[in-house]
Amino acid sequence: MTIEILFPEHANLFGDMSNMRYLQACLPDAEFVRTPLTDTPYFVNHDVDLLYMGPMTERIQQQVILALMPFADRLRELIDGGTPMLFTGNAMEVLGNTITLEGGNTIHGLGILPLNAKQDLFHRFNSLILGRFAPVQADIVGFKSQFTSATGDNADCAFLKTERGIGLNRQTHYEGFFKGNMIATYLIGPILVLNPALTRWLLDTMGATDAPLAFEDAVNDAYARRLAEFCDPQVDVEY
Repeated sequence: MTIEILFPEHANLFGDMSNMRYLQACLPDAEFVRTPLTDTPYFVNHDVDLLYMGPMTERIQQQVILALMPFADRLRELIDGGTPMLFTGNAMEVLGNTITLEGGNTIHGLGILPLNAKQDLFHRFNSLILGRFAPVQADIVGFKSQFTSATGDNADCAFLKTERGIGLNRQTHYEGFFKGNMIATYLIGPILVLNPALTRWLLDTMGATDAPLAFEDAVNDAYARRLAEFCDPQVDVEY
């Protein structure tokens, strides 16, 4: 089983690399390929069981788009073929159509998702998120911390429908994208550590149905406590 982590030396903000550390605890015998920004991604010439990329700075975001642009068709092929993928934080914007920068200039993304993002570097949005992931009928908990808002038609392909917190922007409750077995979401956290049902679904989708959840009792207990906190109406959504 092979998991590729794209550009871990840069795409590692908000502790989200713990998603992969936790997955490695669940899959101690799997091969984890860590591809630096200067190398051709492993997925270009090989099949993978999971492709992961985490959040990054806005400056690196533009470099990542340039690095992946020659392989956009290969990414589409893998997505259409059902390869599991997880893109967290602003890694999702790399897959979109455009990113409007603070100064007004627009850069083009990979054009895989119908997403248009707009930066506002003077105002960071922080929020907790509670939403339902339909394939497992489970509530997902996580956080947002971003300088962008986004628009895009994701009503029929959202990762979550939020119960608390916003979707792509304040006018929608549809958050992220779920296409094939690819999850692209603004949520950070790291979400695999926070959401054992999501991790179980991901392992099963990868074909690791016999792999146990690492530290299962502890992560289930932590999830139950966090879910109760996020459902409490006295807990502020934005912070």
